[in-house]
Amino acid sequence: MKRFTPGFKAGQIAGLLNAEYVGDPELLLDSVSEPASAEASTIIFLEQDKYFPLAEASRAGLIITTREFASRLPGRNLLITAKPYFAFMLLVSKWLELAGASSPAQTGISEHAQVAASAVIDPTAVIGAGCVIGENVRVGANCIIYPNVTIYADCEIGERVILHSGCVIGADGFGFLLMDGRQQKIPQIGNVVIHNDVEIGANTTIDRATLGSTVIGEGCKIDNLVQIGHNCVIGKHSIICALVGLAGSTVVGDYVYLAGQVGAAGHITIGDRAMVGAQSGITADVPAGARYLGSPATDAGIQKRIMVAQRYLPDILAAYRKGEKDKS
Repeated sequence: MKRFTPGFKAGQIAGLLNAEYVGDPELLLDSVSEPASAEASTIIFLEQDKYFPLAEASRAGLIITTREFASRLPGRNLLITAKPYFAFMLLVSKWLELAGASSPAQTGISEHAQVAASAVIDPTAVIGAGCVIGENVRVGANCIIYPNVTIYADCEIGERVILHSGCVIGADGFGFLLMDGRQQKIPQIGNVVIHNDVEIGANTTIDRATLGSTVIGEGCKIDNLVQIGHNCVIGKHSIICALVGLAGSTVVGDYVYLAGQVGAAGHITIGDRAMVGAQSGITADVPAGARYLGSPATDAGIQKRIMVAQRYLPDILAAYRKGEKDKS
Protein backbone atom coordinates (compact mmCIF):
# COMPACT_ATOMS: atom_id res chain seq x y z
CA MET A 1 0.00 0.00 0.00
CA LYS A 2 1.16 3.51 -0.83
CA ARG A 3 -0.13 6.46 1.21
CA PHE A 4 -0.12 10.05 0.01
CA THR A 5 -0.35 13.48 1.58
CA PRO A 6 -2.58 15.34 1.03
CA GLY A 7 -5.54 13.05 0.49
CA PHE A 8 -8.33 13.73 -1.99
CA LYS A 9 -12.07 13.70 -1.56
CA ALA A 10 -13.84 11.28 -3.89
CA GLY A 11 -15.62 14.15 -5.65
CA GLN A 12 -12.29 15.84 -6.32
CA ILE A 13 -10.90 12.65 -7.85
CA ALA A 14 -13.91 12.35 -10.15
CA GLY A 15 -13.34 15.91 -11.35
CA LEU A 16 -9.61 15.36 -11.75
CA LEU A 17 -10.15 12.29 -13.93
CA ASN A 18 -13.26 13.65 -15.68
CA ALA A 19 -15.15 10.49 -14.80
CA GLU A 20 -18.63 9.62 -13.53
CA TYR A 21 -18.86 9.05 -9.78
CA VAL A 22 -21.38 7.08 -7.73
CA GLY A 23 -21.20 7.35 -3.94
CA ASP A 24 -20.23 9.75 -1.16
CA PRO A 25 -18.38 12.73 -2.71
CA GLU A 26 -16.97 13.74 0.70
CA LEU A 27 -15.19 10.42 1.27
CA LEU A 28 -11.51 11.14 2.00
CA LEU A 29 -9.04 8.87 0.21
CA ASP A 30 -5.29 8.80 0.80
CA SER A 31 -3.87 5.51 -0.50
CA VAL A 32 -3.75 2.99 -3.35
CA SER A 33 -3.14 -0.73 -3.14
CA GLU A 34 -4.08 -4.17 -4.37
CA PRO A 35 -7.59 -5.30 -3.34
CA ALA A 36 -6.48 -7.68 -0.58
CA SER A 37 -4.66 -5.02 1.45
CA ALA A 38 -7.07 -2.12 0.85
CA GLU A 39 -8.65 -0.10 3.65
CA ALA A 40 -11.60 2.29 3.85
CA SER A 41 -9.44 5.18 2.61
CA THR A 42 -7.88 3.18 -0.24
CA ILE A 43 -8.51 3.25 -4.00
CA ILE A 44 -8.28 0.14 -6.17
CA PHE A 45 -9.16 -0.54 -9.81
CA LEU A 46 -11.08 -3.33 -11.52
CA GLU A 47 -10.75 -3.96 -15.25
CA GLN A 48 -10.78 -7.75 -15.75
CA ASP A 49 -13.49 -10.22 -14.80
CA LYS A 50 -11.07 -12.66 -13.19
CA TYR A 51 -10.30 -10.05 -10.51
CA PHE A 52 -13.94 -9.27 -9.75
CA PRO A 53 -14.16 -11.54 -6.66
CA LEU A 54 -11.11 -9.85 -5.13
CA ALA A 55 -12.51 -6.38 -5.74
CA GLU A 56 -15.94 -7.33 -4.45
CA ALA A 57 -14.46 -8.72 -1.21
CA SER A 58 -12.08 -5.82 -0.76
CA ARG A 59 -12.50 -3.18 1.96
CA ALA A 60 -11.48 -0.46 -0.50
CA GLY A 61 -13.28 2.84 -0.12
CA LEU A 62 -13.33 3.53 -3.86
CA ILE A 63 -13.18 1.24 -6.89
CA ILE A 64 -12.27 2.64 -10.30
CA THR A 65 -14.03 0.41 -12.82
CA THR A 66 -16.12 0.16 -15.99
CA ARG A 67 -19.88 0.56 -16.27
CA GLU A 68 -20.20 -3.19 -16.79
CA PHE A 69 -18.64 -4.01 -13.41
CA ALA A 70 -20.34 -1.07 -11.68
CA SER A 71 -23.72 -2.75 -12.16
CA ARG A 72 -22.40 -5.73 -10.20
CA LEU A 73 -21.14 -3.67 -7.24
CA PRO A 74 -24.24 -2.15 -5.63
CA GLY A 75 -23.71 0.11 -2.65
CA ARG A 76 -20.01 0.73 -3.34
CA ASN A 77 -18.28 4.03 -4.06
CA LEU A 78 -17.45 3.79 -7.75
CA LEU A 79 -15.62 5.90 -10.29
CA ILE A 80 -16.78 4.79 -13.73
CA THR A 81 -14.51 5.10 -16.76
CA ALA A 82 -13.74 3.24 -19.98
CA LYS A 83 -10.13 2.60 -18.96
CA PRO A 84 -9.87 2.00 -15.19
CA TYR A 85 -6.19 1.08 -15.11
CA PHE A 86 -5.21 4.19 -17.06
CA ALA A 87 -7.35 6.40 -14.82
CA PHE A 88 -5.84 4.77 -11.73
CA MET A 89 -2.30 5.46 -12.95
CA LEU A 90 -3.16 9.05 -13.87
CA LEU A 91 -4.29 9.57 -10.32
CA VAL A 92 -1.13 7.96 -8.90
CA SER A 93 1.01 10.18 -11.16
CA LYS A 94 -0.81 13.28 -9.90
CA TRP A 95 -0.28 12.24 -6.31
CA LEU A 96 3.40 11.59 -6.92
CA GLU A 97 3.76 14.98 -8.56
CA LEU A 98 2.15 16.73 -5.59
CA ALA A 99 4.34 14.78 -3.19
CA GLY A 100 7.48 15.64 -5.17
CA ALA A 101 8.21 11.93 -5.60
CA SER A 102 7.96 11.61 -9.38
CA SER A 103 11.68 12.22 -9.90
CA PRO A 104 14.88 11.66 -7.92
CA ALA A 105 15.36 13.83 -4.86
CA GLN A 106 18.56 15.40 -6.16
CA THR A 107 18.70 17.84 -9.03
CA GLY A 108 21.46 18.48 -11.52
CA ILE A 109 24.55 16.29 -11.63
CA SER A 110 25.59 14.23 -8.62
CA GLU A 111 29.05 14.97 -7.27
CA HIS A 112 29.63 11.23 -7.52
CA ALA A 113 29.05 11.11 -11.28
CA GLN A 114 31.85 11.34 -13.85
CA VAL A 115 31.00 13.61 -16.77
CA ALA A 116 33.43 14.30 -19.58
CA ALA A 117 34.29 17.95 -20.08
CA SER A 118 33.06 17.82 -23.68
CA ALA A 119 29.64 16.37 -22.76
CA VAL A 120 26.69 18.74 -23.10
CA ILE A 121 24.14 18.22 -20.32
CA ASP A 122 20.96 20.31 -20.22
CA PRO A 123 20.71 22.09 -16.85
CA THR A 124 17.29 20.52 -16.22
CA ALA A 125 18.64 16.97 -16.52
CA VAL A 126 19.28 14.83 -13.44
CA ILE A 127 22.41 12.64 -13.39
CA GLY A 128 22.64 10.21 -10.47
CA ALA A 129 25.61 8.98 -8.46
CA GLY A 130 27.96 6.55 -10.15
CA CYS A 131 26.97 7.57 -13.69
CA VAL A 132 29.69 7.86 -16.31
CA ILE A 133 28.99 10.21 -19.22
CA GLY A 134 31.52 9.99 -22.05
CA GLU A 135 33.09 12.44 -24.49
CA ASN A 136 30.75 14.47 -26.70
CA VAL A 137 27.59 12.98 -25.20
CA ARG A 138 24.50 15.17 -25.41
CA VAL A 139 21.70 14.87 -22.82
CA GLY A 140 18.51 16.86 -23.40
CA ALA A 141 16.07 18.69 -21.15
CA ASN A 142 14.31 17.05 -18.22
CA CYS A 143 16.09 13.72 -18.56
CA ILE A 144 16.44 11.46 -15.52
CA ILE A 145 19.60 9.34 -15.52
CA TYR A 146 19.45 7.08 -12.48
CA PRO A 147 22.57 5.94 -10.59
CA ASN A 148 25.22 3.77 -12.26
CA VAL A 149 24.23 4.40 -15.86
CA THR A 150 27.02 4.48 -18.44
CA ILE A 151 26.68 6.50 -21.65
CA TYR A 152 29.62 6.00 -24.00
CA ALA A 153 31.18 8.71 -26.16
CA ASP A 154 29.22 10.51 -28.90
CA CYS A 155 25.78 9.23 -27.94
CA GLU A 156 22.76 11.54 -28.08
CA ILE A 157 19.92 11.49 -25.56
CA GLY A 158 16.77 13.49 -26.34
CA GLU A 159 14.39 15.25 -23.97
CA ARG A 160 12.43 13.68 -21.10
CA VAL A 161 14.31 10.41 -21.41
CA ILE A 162 14.49 8.11 -18.38
CA LEU A 163 17.41 5.69 -18.06
CA HIS A 164 17.20 3.33 -15.09
CA SER A 165 20.14 2.07 -13.10
CA GLY A 166 22.65 -0.13 -14.84
CA CYS A 167 21.81 0.91 -18.40
CA VAL A 168 24.74 0.85 -20.80
CA ILE A 169 24.24 3.05 -23.83
CA GLY A 170 26.78 2.91 -26.65
CA ALA A 171 28.98 -0.09 -25.83
CA ASP A 172 30.69 -1.61 -28.86
CA GLY A 173 28.51 -3.62 -31.18
CA PHE A 174 29.32 -7.33 -31.40
CA GLY A 175 31.35 -7.24 -34.59
CA PHE A 176 34.15 -9.69 -35.38
CA LEU A 177 35.61 -11.19 -38.54
CA LEU A 178 37.45 -14.52 -38.68
CA MET A 179 40.79 -13.93 -40.41
CA ASP A 180 43.67 -16.41 -40.48
CA GLY A 181 42.07 -18.48 -37.73
CA ARG A 182 41.57 -15.58 -35.33
CA GLN A 183 38.56 -13.37 -34.56
CA GLN A 184 39.47 -9.82 -35.56
CA LYS A 185 37.54 -6.98 -33.98
CA ILE A 186 35.62 -4.70 -36.36
CA PRO A 187 35.84 -1.11 -35.06
CA GLN A 188 32.50 0.26 -33.92
CA ILE A 189 32.66 3.99 -34.57
CA GLY A 190 28.98 4.92 -34.78
CA ASN A 191 26.78 6.02 -31.88
CA VAL A 192 23.37 5.60 -30.24
CA VAL A 193 20.62 8.18 -30.74
CA ILE A 194 17.70 8.07 -28.29
CA HIS A 195 14.77 10.30 -29.19
CA ASN A 196 12.38 12.16 -26.86
CA ASP A 197 10.17 10.54 -24.20
CA VAL A 198 11.92 7.17 -24.18
CA GLU A 199 12.16 5.11 -20.97
CA ILE A 200 14.73 2.31 -20.69
CA GLY A 201 14.73 -0.24 -17.88
CA ALA A 202 17.50 -1.35 -15.54
CA ASN A 203 20.49 -3.25 -16.94
CA THR A 204 19.41 -2.87 -20.54
CA THR A 205 22.20 -2.50 -23.11
CA ILE A 206 22.05 -0.67 -26.42
CA ASP A 207 25.11 -1.07 -28.64
CA ARG A 208 26.57 1.66 -30.82
CA ALA A 209 26.42 1.28 -34.58
CA THR A 210 29.38 0.16 -36.62
CA LEU A 211 29.32 3.34 -38.72
CA GLY A 212 25.99 5.20 -38.44
CA SER A 213 23.56 5.23 -35.51
CA THR A 214 21.61 2.74 -33.48
CA VAL A 215 18.28 4.57 -33.11
CA ILE A 216 15.56 4.37 -30.46
CA GLY A 217 12.45 6.18 -31.67
CA GLU A 218 10.30 8.71 -29.85
CA GLY A 219 8.17 7.38 -27.02
CA CYS A 220 9.59 3.86 -26.95
CA LYS A 221 9.38 1.97 -23.67
CA ILE A 222 12.04 -0.67 -23.16
CA ASP A 223 11.99 -3.04 -20.18
CA ASN A 224 14.81 -4.33 -17.98
CA LEU A 225 17.47 -6.72 -19.28
CA VAL A 226 16.97 -6.05 -22.98
CA GLN A 227 19.81 -6.32 -25.51
CA ILE A 228 19.66 -4.17 -28.64
CA GLY A 229 22.46 -4.85 -31.10
CA HIS A 230 24.41 -2.48 -33.29
CA ASN A 231 22.69 -0.63 -36.13
CA CYS A 232 19.20 -1.52 -34.91
CA VAL A 233 16.48 1.03 -35.59
CA ILE A 234 13.40 1.06 -33.34
CA GLY A 235 10.38 3.07 -34.48
CA LYS A 236 8.12 5.35 -32.47
CA HIS A 237 6.14 4.24 -29.40
CA SER A 238 7.14 0.60 -29.55
CA ILE A 239 7.07 -1.64 -26.46
CA ILE A 240 9.95 -4.06 -25.87
CA CYS A 241 9.56 -6.32 -22.85
CA ALA A 242 12.16 -7.93 -20.59
CA LEU A 243 14.83 -10.27 -21.96
CA VAL A 244 14.20 -9.40 -25.60
CA GLY A 245 17.33 -9.71 -27.73
CA LEU A 246 17.65 -7.99 -31.10
CA ALA A 247 20.64 -8.94 -33.22
CA GLY A 248 22.41 -6.30 -35.25
CA SER A 249 20.62 -4.29 -37.95
CA THR A 250 17.13 -5.35 -36.89
CA VAL A 251 14.57 -2.75 -37.94
CA VAL A 252 11.48 -2.45 -35.72
CA GLY A 253 8.58 -0.33 -36.93
CA ASP A 254 6.27 2.05 -35.08
CA TYR A 255 3.90 0.81 -32.34
CA VAL A 256 5.39 -2.69 -32.31
CA TYR A 257 4.95 -4.96 -29.27
CA LEU A 258 7.64 -7.53 -28.51
CA ALA A 259 6.76 -9.70 -25.51
CA GLY A 260 9.24 -11.16 -23.04
CA GLN A 261 12.19 -13.24 -24.28
CA VAL A 262 11.56 -12.59 -27.96
CA GLY A 263 14.73 -13.11 -29.97
CA ALA A 264 15.29 -11.63 -33.43
CA ALA A 265 17.92 -12.66 -35.96
CA GLY A 266 19.87 -9.82 -37.52
CA HIS A 267 19.03 -7.90 -40.70
CA ILE A 268 15.27 -8.43 -40.52
CA THR A 269 12.35 -5.99 -40.43
CA ILE A 270 9.39 -6.12 -38.04
CA GLY A 271 6.58 -4.05 -39.54
CA ASP A 272 4.53 -1.29 -37.93
CA ARG A 273 2.03 -2.39 -35.26
CA ALA A 274 3.15 -6.02 -35.36
CA MET A 275 2.87 -8.05 -32.15
CA VAL A 276 5.16 -10.97 -31.31
CA GLY A 277 4.35 -13.32 -28.44
CA ALA A 278 6.62 -14.33 -25.57
CA GLN A 279 9.64 -16.58 -26.23
CA SER A 280 9.21 -16.33 -29.98
CA GLY A 281 12.21 -16.64 -32.28
CA ILE A 282 12.02 -14.32 -35.30
CA THR A 283 14.08 -15.56 -38.22
CA ALA A 284 12.50 -13.62 -41.10
CA ASP A 285 10.65 -10.37 -41.75
CA VAL A 286 7.36 -9.84 -39.91
CA PRO A 287 4.67 -8.04 -41.94
CA ALA A 288 3.07 -4.85 -40.64
CA GLY A 289 0.11 -5.56 -38.36
CA ALA A 290 0.93 -9.26 -38.05
CA ARG A 291 0.45 -11.37 -34.93
CA TYR A 292 3.31 -13.86 -34.61
CA LEU A 293 4.09 -16.58 -32.10
CA GLY A 294 6.43 -19.52 -31.65
CA SER A 295 9.94 -20.48 -32.69
CA PRO A 296 10.42 -19.99 -35.52
CA ALA A 297 7.79 -17.28 -35.23
CA THR A 298 4.84 -17.59 -37.62
CA ASP A 299 1.23 -16.45 -37.74
CA ALA A 300 -0.21 -16.68 -34.22
CA GLY A 301 -3.43 -18.33 -35.40
CA ILE A 302 -1.52 -21.16 -37.03
CA GLN A 303 0.79 -21.55 -34.04
CA LYS A 304 -2.18 -21.87 -31.68
CA ARG A 305 -3.62 -24.62 -33.86
CA ILE A 306 -0.25 -26.40 -33.79
CA MET A 307 -0.14 -26.13 -29.99
CA VAL A 308 -3.60 -27.65 -29.72
CA ALA A 309 -2.64 -30.46 -32.12
CA GLN A 310 0.50 -31.26 -30.10
CA ARG A 311 -1.66 -32.26 -27.14
CA TYR A 312 -2.95 -35.19 -29.16
CA LEU A 313 0.46 -36.45 -30.30
CA PRO A 314 0.79 -39.07 -27.50
CA ASP A 315 -2.61 -40.53 -28.42
CA ILE A 316 -1.76 -40.45 -32.13
CA LEU A 317 1.55 -42.19 -31.46
CA ALA A 318 -0.14 -44.80 -29.28
CA ALA A 319 -2.73 -45.48 -31.98
CA TYR A 320 0.01 -45.77 -34.62
CA ARG A 321 2.00 -48.24 -32.52
CA LYS A 322 -1.11 -50.29 -31.87
CA GLY A 323 -1.84 -50.37 -35.60
CA GLU A 324 1.69 -51.50 -36.35
CA LYS A 325 1.47 -54.19 -33.70
CA ASP A 326 -1.88 -55.44 -35.06
CA LYS A 327 -0.35 -55.70 -38.52
CA SER A 328 2.29 -58.07 -37.22
